[in-house]
Formats: sequence, C-alpha cells, structure tokens
Amino acid sequence: MSGMRQILRAGALFLALCLTGGLFAACGSEGEKETDAMEPSQKTETESVTHETGPDETGEAGPEIRYSGYDTPCLVDTVYTKEAILADAVVTNGGKLNADPTGQTDATSAFNAAIRQVYEKGGGTVFVPAGTYLLRGHVEVLPFVSLVGDYDPDGTGTTGTVILARPENLTEPLFSIGGSAGVVGLSVYYPDQSLQDVKTYGPTFCIPGSASGPAYYMLSTVANCTVFNGYDGVYAGSVNEQMNIHDVKGTFLHSALELYDSADASTIRGVTASASFWATCALGSENAREIRNHTRRNGQAFVFGDVEWGSFMDLHCEGYETGMHIVSGPRAKFSGIVCRCELLDCACGLVVDDIDTRGGYGMSVTFGRIEGGEYAVLNNTAGRVQLMSVELDGDVLKGEGAGCLQPEVYEGSVTESPSVTLPSVPAVSRNLSVVKADKTAGTDVTAKIQTALDGLSGTGGICYLPAGYYRIDGRLTIPDGVELRGAGFVPVRDQMELSLGTILFSMADTEQDPESPIVRMGAKSGFRNLILVNTSHDRLGDYLENGRTFEPSSYLIRAEGKQACILNSTLCGAVNGIALKDADGSVVSNLSLLCYSRGIDVTDTRGVYVETVLTNVTVGFRNRWWGLSNYRKLFPNGWEENFEASIGRDPDGYATVQMMMDNLSQVRMENVTGAVVRNVFSYGAKHTLDLSDSEVLAFNLGKDCYWRYVVETPMLLIRGSSLQLFNQHRFNGTSYEASGGSEVLIYGRVTIGQKDLPVEPE
Repeated sequence: MSGMRQILRAGALFLALCLTGGLFAACGSEGEKETDAMEPSQKTETESVTHETGPDETGEAGPEIRYSGYDTPCLVDTVYTKEAILADAVVTNGGKLNADPTGQTDATSAFNAAIRQVYEKGGGTVFVPAGTYLLRGHVEVLPFVSLVGDYDPDGTGTTGTVILARPENLTEPLFSIGGSAGVVGLSVYYPDQSLQDVKTYGPTFCIPGSASGPAYYMLSTVANCTVFNGYDGVYAGSVNEQMNIHDVKGTFLHSALELYDSADASTIRGVTASASFWATCALGSENAREIRNHTRRNGQAFVFGDVEWGSFMDLHCEGYETGMHIVSGPRAKFSGIVCRCELLDCACGLVVDDIDTRGGYGMSVTFGRIEGGEYAVLNNTAGRVQLMSVELDGDVLKGEGAGCLQPEVYEGSVTESPSVTLPSVPAVSRNLSVVKADKTAGTDVTAKIQTALDGLSGTGGICYLPAGYYRIDGRLTIPDGVELRGAGFVPVRDQMELSLGTILFSMADTEQDPESPIVRMGAKSGFRNLILVNTSHDRLGDYLENGRTFEPSSYLIRAEGKQACILNSTLCGAVNGIALKDADGSVVSNLSLLCYSRGIDVTDTRGVYVETVLTNVTVGFRNRWWGLSNYRKLFPNGWEENFEASIGRDPDGYATVQMMMDNLSQVRMENVTGAVVRNVFSYGAKHTLDLSDSEVLAFNLGKDCYWRYVVETPMLLIRGSSLQLFNQHRFNGTSYEASGGSEVLIYGRVTIGQKDLPVEPE
C-alpha cells in the first residue's frame, strides 16, 4: 500500500497523567419538593477542630488540618491533594460517630456509618481528612459511594490519610468495594505484621463482584493508594466488569494484584510492588533484603485469571518468586494487552499456564524488561505469547506439554518512549453552588440548573447537583471556568438493579435542532460525575423505519473552548455523543458510552487526550430507571423495561449492536494533531478509531464484534493521517484500512480473524 507502512514491533510510552474522579448517580426520595435553585456553601457555627502537623524540613510547623465544622456538601480543606474534593460526609464530622484521627480508638464504625449515610442519600463522597485512623474491622464501601483520603504520594506513614490496620478477623478484607464505588487516596500500614511472624491477612482491597449482588458487578475503583506492608493488595473474585485500578503501590508479601473472572475492559495501570515501601516506612520497617528474600520464596506479584479484554499499563515489581502469572479462572480465559511492564529480579518472570488459544489471540507485552533467575518467560499453553521490544534476562521457553508454543520475541527498532506532552485538568475555583431542585425527574429543572451555572460565570467554580434524578427539557450552557459536577469521585454507571448517583434525563429532541447540543461547554469548563440519558427517541425504531439512516441530530455535549474536561461520566441513547471543536488541550476520561453514529468527534484541535472509554449496548439496559414512578413519562418513545431485548424487531437482543456496527465511529478525529488516545474499547462499533488528516499516538485499543454479525469493516480507518499504536486487541472485522499517504505503525497486535495483513514485522 503506497505511502503506508506497517511495523509490528515494540515501543513504549509512560503516561504519567493521573485522572481520578467520580461519576455517581443518585436518586432522591419520591415527592421531594423543589427549593431554591442555588445555595452557596456555608460553614456551620460549630467549632472547627484543627490539628497542626509536625515541623517540616525548615523547622516550621506544617499546615493545619481541619476535622469538623463542615456543613456538607462542601469543598473540603486538603493539605496534600490538589484536586477539589466535594464531600457529602466527613468521617470526623459525624456527630456521635466521629472517627478518631489520632489512631487511638477504633474508627471502623464511624467509617461504615458515614458510608451508609451517603449511600442512603443516593451516593456520593465520604472524605477522610489527613490523620491516622485505626481500623479493627471490615469497611464496606457500598455501591455508588467513594471513600476518599487526603493522599500524600511521597509519604512514609506520617503524612496524609493513614490507616492503621489491626483487623480482628484476619481472613476478611480490610475494604470491600461495590459497583460504581471506590477507595482513593489512602495509605495503609499493618502494625502487627512482621517477617518473623508473617500474618496472612485478607486483601487490603477486595472487589467482590456479583457474588455480593448485581449492584457490585461493574466499575469498582482502587486508586492513589500506598500499602506499606500488606499481604495481598487488590483481590477480585466472582464475575465483574470494568475494574479500575491505578496508581497503587506498596510492599506486598504475597501478591499485589490477584484478579479473576473479569468480563469486558478492565483497566489496570501504574501498579508497583517493591520491598522499598516497608523498608522506608516511618511507622516501622523491616530490612529490604530480608523482605525480598521472603517475596522471592513466597510471592507472586501479579496473578491474572480469566481477565477478558484486560488493558494493563505500567506494571512494576521487583524481587518475587513469580513476577506475573497467568492462571486458570472459573469462567473464561485470559486475553490481555500489556504496555510497559517491568518484572525485575524474579525467580520466574512471566509464567503463562492458561490463556485464550484461538488462532492469533492470546496476550501481548509491549516494551519493558523481564528478569528471571530460572527463566524469564515460560509458556505452558497452545496460546500466543507475544513480546515486542521487551528486554529479557533469562531463558524464554515453551512448556513440556503437547501443543505448548514458544513465546514470540520481536526485538523491534523503537527502544525509547516517544516524547509526549499531556494536557492537564484546569484547577477549579473554590466557589461552590449547590443546586436544590426536584430530584424525582417529575418536573423540568433546566432553568434552575442554568441559573446556578450563570451565577458562577466570571468567577468560576463548581455547580453541584447532589445525588438524584433531574429532568431537563431544555439545553444547558456551562460558562468558562465552571464545572457541572454530580455526586461521587470515581467513575460510575448504572448497576443493573441499582441506578443511583446524579442522572440527567434529557427530554430535548436532538433532531429538532441539530446544531444545538444538549450541553454546551466553554473554555476550561467541566462536565463531571454525571449520567446523561437522552429519552426523546426509540433510536432503533427510527433507524429501521428511515431506510437504515439517521436524521440530522445534535450532539449531547459540544465543547468549543480550550481545555474542556469531560470526566467520569456516562452518555446514553443518542445518535451523536461529544463534539470537540477548536478545543485544544481538552480531556475526555473514564466514559461509558452508547451512541449510534459518532461517539467522540474531534475536529480542528491540538493536544486532545481521550482515555478509558467503553462503548457497549449494555449501557442502555443495565439500569433501574423503570423503577421510577414516572418512567413512562420520561420515555414516551421507547426504551421499555429491557432496552436491548424489548424492541419487537430485536428478538435476540442484538439488532442495536448491528446498528452500531453499521454506523458508529467510536472516536473520530479530523484535522487533529498531538492527540493521545488510550484504553478505548468497543463492543459493537464500525470503527474504533476513524482518522482524517490527523496525528495520533494510541495505546491499548480493543474491539469486540458480535459473532453472529461479522462484517469486514476495519477497526482503524486511517485517511491521510499518522497513527502510532501500542497494542491492538481485536475480534472479527479487520485491523485497519489506510489511504492517502497514511503512516500506520502498530506495536503489538493480538487478533481473532484471518482476513488481515501479515502479523510478522517488516
């Protein structure tokens, strides 16, 4: 193909951008009355208890930490966290159940009470101020609740939010995490742990999945946490989806990650397991060499079972018996892509005992280093293990069983990370307006929300919609420097039997005025922690009755200013999702999406960053919206109790998937330069990435096509563009189609489907 070359080889990019936040949706009590549109945040008259930290390096006292006196919801005071935390409860501000920030008395009951309080209001954020908290029991982070600390990423145990873990029951986890819930910003230390008497504690963080019920199934988050001397770090058990684990580090005597039974598109990045954290802990330490001696005999840093379509990036461990072990799971087989992986000073680096063996599939590790005293890589399966520009120290072997395959090693010519400038999320002014309006979606509240947004124009700030259902018949404009935020701090989506958080039901007809979006965003504005559902059409019915075409339709969100941010949200039920035009430096992060023609459409823009976007028809029916008393009024044109299967022309539940596979470009870019796209996955799309006259650097892109409807459409459509992609994961369709002098560089590809270009590097 003239002007185009394909090189499957290795390379890497270390992405340091950490975007943590939350999308929570919550439901208010039935019949709640409307009140004033905007209510400024006020302090209570109760005494504010503060604590002065110890002297810093200059000998001066550190900043004061505030523990009580908050009138929630509010923007809390933080010492270490730069991001604005909007709390619905503070564990030290809970009346009779105040958590002790000195670590002298057990705070378990106070933590659980604050979490329960926020859950019963529909979801949101529980804040844990900097301090030391003793936990003797199990903390259950209920669905749609975020437990958030004031995190010091460089702390050694005396700064930030520190948990002293002394569980009375050694077998249960310290924290368990529901669906659309998360733990963020905690440092954990086990005072009773020692190398002389190793206690086999339960996991510090447990993602129980559907074993705890449907509301625990999807989108559990662990982020920005340090565990100084844990036994097991993060454990995931029964079937779950979309685990979100990032920037977790520590010393783990047994395993840092042990993950099983995960269906589509979990994201794991920035996880480090090393003896150094315990060895330098100010609360009590052990000798680093002795810690490594223990983990070299007993530890497996990363254990992955049946994690389907998993996306892994920046995994680092040192001094373990096994660095990464791919094992059997209860339901399916592992299939994953790993970008930048360091398994250092291990007895065995990478061991593969069970993997998806369909032709061309398996796993790909792109860029990094694997060290093994016994062997670096061992493949005991008939599945494909592909290493692209991975430095190896030790033997690379196939197992002794019949059919075992030799791991494929490609040297590659790219050995240094590309130079990348990533956009930052603009700081938000600490002005806060809390909207009070009908939370039952019984009446139109467009004007009340817009009044609150306009009240922040010029000064900037956060316009907060507490947990609830809100009906908007009109359209909203978010002024420059203003963020419209819903409840919570981590990504969320509806949890099948539970739909909480902040949900906007748009009754506006997107075809009536195709040029006018439902939400228009200004420069440095934000749309965060919100679920936006368009209810105006039965899209499949319209499509089938209109000759399999769509009428011109507006976007749900349009941003036409620089540095707009759309974070941790869900967009559902529209022909077109997001339009970014002349929106340099904008960020779209942690998005669940159900659109039918254009998902994220970027034009005439520099330096946009798009990461962790899932498109799936299930976004449209895994909900509890029909539990609303006025459901029929909200959905007059369709979307019955089960969106996917209730439409008469969709008897097997997949006509909607076919509609998306015929039309949807999940991410489309035209005249875009300096773009970074990472961890984008689609179940049902024509093109995952559709580029015209653009320059894009991409990581970990995946596409799953409905097997009954195999269409030979390219996952990547490239016209007159430059694409450098680290790791491609594809089932059915074809990998790419390029024209117009395009340059396509693909580093690491695992696919199912024979109609494709050769996979050997040229």
